[in-house]
Amino acid sequence: MKMGMEEDDDHPFPFMLEHHSGVTAREEENVVPSSSTNVQHLELSWVDHYLSRVDYFINKYPQLSTAYAFHCSRITNVHQASFPQVGSSSSSSRFLQDSSEAETLASRMESLNLSNQYHEACLQRVRNIESANATVPTRHHHPRLRHYTLETLRGGWFSMAKDPRGSRVVQQKIEEGTPQDNFHMVNELQYHLHELIKHSYGSFVILKLFQSRNISVYQKNTFIHLITADQPKLRDLCIHDLGGRVIQQILEVEDVLIAIDQITRAMSGITVALMKNYNGGYVILQCLKVILDVVAQNCHDIAVNKNGCCNIQKIIHHHDVPAFYALIENLIPNAEDLAKDQYGNYVLQFLVKKKIPEVNAMLVSELRHKFVGLSIDKYASNVVEDLLHYSRTEIATIIVEEIMESPNFLQVVKHQYGNYVVQRALEYTKGFLHESLCAIILSNHEMLSSCLHGKMVLHVAQKSKRVRG
Repeated sequence: MKMGMEEDDDHPFPFMLEHHSGVTAREEENVVPSSSTNVQHLELSWVDHYLSRVDYFINKYPQLSTAYAFHCSRITNVHQASFPQVGSSSSSSRFLQDSSEAETLASRMESLNLSNQYHEACLQRVRNIESANATVPTRHHHPRLRHYTLETLRGGWFSMAKDPRGSRVVQQKIEEGTPQDNFHMVNELQYHLHELIKHSYGSFVILKLFQSRNISVYQKNTFIHLITADQPKLRDLCIHDLGGRVIQQILEVEDVLIAIDQITRAMSGITVALMKNYNGGYVILQCLKVILDVVAQNCHDIAVNKNGCCNIQKIIHHHDVPAFYALIENLIPNAEDLAKDQYGNYVLQFLVKKKIPEVNAMLVSELRHKFVGLSIDKYASNVVEDLLHYSRTEIATIIVEEIMESPNFLQVVKHQYGNYVVQRALEYTKGFLHESLCAIILSNHEMLSSCLHGKMVLHVAQKSKRVRG
């Protein structure tokens, strides 16, 4: 009865499946009455895990209520011989962790509103156990039980991480545990990283360790060291179908970026081998992306360095790669500081000269209302000139109008650096804006003619008026 539901891992009646709890239907018929821990764990896995989820599935698939009732009967009848005195402490001491959990199960069963003898029989068994007030043992745990504490699970994390349901339990404990609790878990799992990364269920645990905020950056760096220390094992991981994908996802975690030097050193020795492999090639590409992301996040510090500004320009040259836009997103907010820097201004000039309309528009938007001050700066004035030259007319108009309408316009015209900005404005404006600019300059002929830099601007304005008539 599949009924279009999820895989067996999410089956509402997991004990229907032959592999559940390691007991097949045939073995179930041959259960020998006993009070051993194994039989008690069997009942625990059938009732505790099953009933904790059954209310959801009954609501989702109402047609399953008949099957539920039938299996309540199986739970009651199969184990009646094993636990003849249901309410006694001997029969229930290992059934639930404490009475409050039995009470929770009873409440869930009551909320199902199913009226049949099987359901009520099973419900009565849970009510009897509720009164026993017993605890779960701390050893020989069933790997699929979610209510165990971190203390009781200590020493079994590795085996649980490889179990389909145990993997989910470990992931949940990683998120819920305190740093002290997780310390013991990490100490056990860190020596099995390579095996778990390639495991279909263990890989989820490893990813959770890297993604969780409950695991410290120091611990994550330790994982990176253990993964990359052995190059042959690292190579095998990267070319493995699952391992390669997991490594790529690990490299996407923000906390891993601080260990990029360690990662690149490890990868450098196996780069050729990985590039010759389908999965390995994707890992190398992810490494390159991570490196470029680090560059983008630190682009300001790099751009104001003598050698760094040259290397940033080399990356900008390849503006058709995704990393380029990550770089732009970090450069634009720092545009004013970079424009005024002796090295940073070269980065912005190179960027403007790429003639990418949206990038130049973003720069102008970021620098708006600052162009007068930038025009009289030794380094920033070069950036303003290039924006006038390499931007679209509507973008250049914004800059020119801001400078023209400023009460300090004539100071800009007479300035040793600002006069070059005004000359470029005369050169690259057209129509009414150009005529207005010429008119303002020529109307101050007497004042500007007495200044060396003003004379230069006057000359350009007069020449432009004659040419354009």
